[in-house]
Amino acid sequence: MKILAWDTSTAFPSVALLNDGELAGEINLNIGLRHSSHLLPAINELLRMTETTLEEIDVLSATIGPGSFTGIRVGLAMAKALCFSLNKPFAPVISLDALALKEESADKVIAAIDAKKGDVFIAEYSGGKRTWGPETVPIEELWKRDGGTFIGDAIIRFRTEIEKNLGSRAHISSRTLFIGAETAKIAYEIAMKGQTVGPEGIFPLYLRASDAEIKKWGK
Repeated sequence: MKILAWDTSTAFPSVALLNDGELAGEINLNIGLRHSSHLLPAINELLRMTETTLEEIDVLSATIGPGSFTGIRVGLAMAKALCFSLNKPFAPVISLDALALKEESADKVIAAIDAKKGDVFIAEYSGGKRTWGPETVPIEELWKRDGGTFIGDAIIRFRTEIEKNLGSRAHISSRTLFIGAETAKIAYEIAMKGQTVGPEGIFPLYLRASDAEIKKWGK
């Protein structure tokens, strides 16, 4: 089974190809939030590098959120277009789940993405399973946790506050924030369980209204 997956939820987009559960290739782009002009070229380059065609892909996958509203829209628009044109199933992956997978051996993991405006998108994991979240909470919730292994761009941004308040109870992950490969691995599990969806079932996971919606409705 070949799975093509990508993540556009943060400023660390990546694309990965999984072949029968093994990582065949991955492209990581440290380009900020310029997903629209780089996602398709990255996909094409990865397919070229791995000598794979889109027709050979069995399952397509992408992170559905939470994260950058624009990034998620770009990633899911690409997923819908390819799923429709190629008649391929889609495996939706929560970005925080993919982040936490990088530290799956830790007893407790707190994955957090910077939501801006004083908030973070956050979820907590134990034994490789999500036990709380995903939710949108004030930044201060990061250092009100009981401790554990922290990972995500919000952790990098607020590392000083976390370590100041939690001390030795906080372990800051040293793993990179590129999660294309982890997205593909979770997608593989979803596919093996027969839980994929068609293009009509592709929806973003927004934990709060976008800036455009807030402006439109005055909320």
